[in-house]
Amino acid sequence: MSASFWSWLRDSHVLRALLVYAGASWAVLEATDFFINRFGLPGWFFYLATLMLAVGFGVLVTTAVMQSAPEAQKRDVSGPNPWEVDIVDIKESVTAGRLPQLTWGRWALGGLVAFSLLFGFAGLWVLVTQRDRIPAVDIADAAEPALAVLPFRAVGPNAELWREGMIDLFYNNLDGVAGLRVIDPSTALSRWRAEIGEGQDASEPQQALGVAQQVGARYAMLGNMVASPNEVRLSAEVYDLANGESQRVQVEGAPDSVMGLVDELCMQLLRGGLVGEAEGIQPVELSNITTSSLPALIAYLEGMQLFRRSRFRESIPHFQAAVDDDSTFALALHRISQAYGWFDPFSALASGYSERAARFTDRLPQREASLLRLDEAMNSFRLEAVELAQELSVRFPDDPEVWRELGEAYLHVSAQGLHPRERFRDAFERAIALDPDFGPGYIHLVDDALIRRDSARARMLIERHREIDPASPHAMGMRIVEGLALGDEAAEAEARAALDTAGADALFTAWARFAWGSVFFPQQWLELSQALQRPRLPTSMRQLGVIGATFSYAFWGRFEDARAVLERAADESTDESFLSTMSWLAVAYYVTSGTGVELATAGAVVLAEDPDPETRFWLGAFAANQERWDEVDAQLRALEATDTAAPQGSGFQATDVQAVTQALRAYTSLLRGDYATARSGLQAALLGLSVDVNALARFELGKLALQMNEPGEALRYFDSLALYTQSRLQIFAEVEYYLGLTHEALGDLEEAKLHYARFVTWWENADPELHPMRDA
Repeated sequence: MSASFWSWLRDSHVLRALLVYAGASWAVLEATDFFINRFGLPGWFFYLATLMLAVGFGVLVTTAVMQSAPEAQKRDVSGPNPWEVDIVDIKESVTAGRLPQLTWGRWALGGLVAFSLLFGFAGLWVLVTQRDRIPAVDIADAAEPALAVLPFRAVGPNAELWREGMIDLFYNNLDGVAGLRVIDPSTALSRWRAEIGEGQDASEPQQALGVAQQVGARYAMLGNMVASPNEVRLSAEVYDLANGESQRVQVEGAPDSVMGLVDELCMQLLRGGLVGEAEGIQPVELSNITTSSLPALIAYLEGMQLFRRSRFRESIPHFQAAVDDDSTFALALHRISQAYGWFDPFSALASGYSERAARFTDRLPQREASLLRLDEAMNSFRLEAVELAQELSVRFPDDPEVWRELGEAYLHVSAQGLHPRERFRDAFERAIALDPDFGPGYIHLVDDALIRRDSARARMLIERHREIDPASPHAMGMRIVEGLALGDEAAEAEARAALDTAGADALFTAWARFAWGSVFFPQQWLELSQALQRPRLPTSMRQLGVIGATFSYAFWGRFEDARAVLERAADESTDESFLSTMSWLAVAYYVTSGTGVELATAGAVVLAEDPDPETRFWLGAFAANQERWDEVDAQLRALEATDTAAPQGSGFQATDVQAVTQALRAYTSLLRGDYATARSGLQAALLGLSVDVNALARFELGKLALQMNEPGEALRYFDSLALYTQSRLQIFAEVEYYLGLTHEALGDLEEAKLHYARFVTWWENADPELHPMRDA
């Protein structure tokens, strides 16, 4: 190049402008990369920013050349100076059809406007496309380093299954070994699907490592599995995300030795110094954690794919196949129990499989063994479940299943110990933030939104659940709920039409949602209960329909109608367990309402044939209400003679015999007018009582506190019974009445009016003998 060009370049603005522009471009690209990673903007946003910088570069060079021209250096006062914008001059030039003169001020303004529009568009993109997206979770710092096992690249038979299944295998093998904490598989998978795509492989290692960083991992494992009819080759590379170091290992073996190869691969990683010195660590046998049977393991993984999509009934055959192949497969037994809990919760199968799984907890690592103990406590509605779940959430802060179980414990059990139940919402929210693709995690949050009358939240949660698998029975049931509770006239009509055609599981899903929200949707619950009684449905569903119908009528104070349903069901059924439930309801309704003595007397005869400890309480309470004190004493003597070595019964009936004996004595004292003895006895017995007896005790303790002019204490008991309750006692309306009295005594008249209004509305058509309480 000629010396004159270099002289011109040196004296012009071009070189200085290029240096400034290079620095500004670097800052813009760094900001663009930050927004892409932070807010999940699409990759093309980076290329658009680069294109705009290229255009800006061209304009920059042109401006520099024009401003370096001799005529520009003269700075004619009639035209704009180099840093002047002069909007009026721009407007006149455009009006006259001329290109406005390029100045540094106009170039800078144009760039500012262009990139403001770019980042403004980015913000709009986030608002429109991600307004319902669950944000990334800030996982709390833990004492142990965390490893994220990411989806493997798999080739060969069952490639899709092993691609994600390997994550579970390595999780079970490595979590807790040598102080290593492994990120829960569902957390890692959810983030992978959000960032990489479901069923997709990362285009480069750095993309995959970014996923590990987002879930709070210190280490990341990437792996490959190549399977042929004669050989399986497993290789894995573990990266230290803090210093960039990596370690690679590989093993080979026969196709039926996958679990042994995983064991070997894990030990190679540990001995290679992944988490420091690993000498002396004993090999972790995968067969002691899950199963030694490869077919059983594959069946289990297939069942989990369905379970995650809320296809609970369909998942059971796969879990059962796993158990058939390995009868000691505790995790498969545990999942069968959970699956039954979602579509047939009152079946003995749910508790039966849970008890079978509990026999093999010694085959499991600490987390899984603790979850099984928690499941057993939950099935018996024991307060121990809350403490177990809280401990697990501290030890495994990034485990969505632990947070779901904590939510279940808060929701189903905590009120029995007067613990705040509202914490269940935070636990479930945490779970779906960690694992938004797990269908069951949304179900009780929908219940909560319906009860709080938050229709926008309910619709959003139902839609998220539907996106996971629109054709699942639970998704179809949620659609019925949305139509009947939240829909317009057309949606409501469509939902009612579905009551004639929907399957049992979909109808049960809708029934259960309205069961939780029955205080605000009693008519819808009655409709679903009637739909469940149709002859085309299984017997167990028809029985639930009968129970729901009686609950609906009792809720409205229409105990005469409730008893009519009970009598009709008793005449038509030969199921002894169901007849026993009908008999118990007749007795319980008499104890809580004081009406229906004839049906309760007949029910007591049925219950007396083979009473468990909880049944003896209700028989004694029934007798006490009629002042048949000899019968009360007989039930007390029978309870005192019962073996008290362990809680008796299961499910709703699980109870501590000493506690139920004490409760019956206290209840008898209450009816005899000895309020001080009754109060101290019920308080002492409370935590050992079964679900329904516990609810009755809280109800009576609330009334006693109110009677003794302690409205603050009364509020604790009545609040624990309001809106959410696991008990089968239909005392919602009465609780609202006493909440009105309680708030009035506390001087909160507006809150008192709210509860009185609910009570009067709900009992508008109550039985005549209940009118004095309604009209008080």
